[in-house]
Amino acid sequence: MTPLAQEFLALTPEKRRVVHFALCQRALEKWTAYIAGRKEMTYTETVCGTTQQLDLSLPGDALASAKQGRDVAGVASRYGEPIVAMQDADLEFPEPIQFAYYALYNLFRKYVAGKVIDDWLIVNQALSTEPDLNQVAHVLRSAIRKTEEGPMRSK
Repeated sequence: MTPLAQEFLALTPEKRRVVHFALCQRALEKWTAYIAGRKEMTYTETVCGTTQQLDLSLPGDALASAKQGRDVAGVASRYGEPIVAMQDADLEFPEPIQFAYYALYNLFRKYVAGKVIDDWLIVNQALSTEPDLNQVAHVLRSAIRKTEEGPMRSK
């Protein structure tokens, strides 16, 4: 385990939350850049053969809900189909975008749905959105530094 990973794991739950939100905000930016200019995305659900339209606003709504600590946009019910489609390989993204999607989903599950999600999983998924592996340590270090800035403010 790297020293930065150990440093993260030594943080209090409140400070881990700050890191999660900083990294997931960055993951959302990657998602937003990926979908920029797209009006819609569809995929075929192979079990029934139906065409599904992907809800492009879902990851952003997941982050907004997590910040508020409650499901403000019906996120829980909206995630079901696309997550299953990803697991069935019906819905595919480039790997960094897939990790962004999962990081935001797991952030929502942890901070809104109250699921037990390993804290490092969210960090690892969010960091996996970085195309330049040389930047990963810098990104995590910057997120950990945010814990020194005081309590996280809800937006």
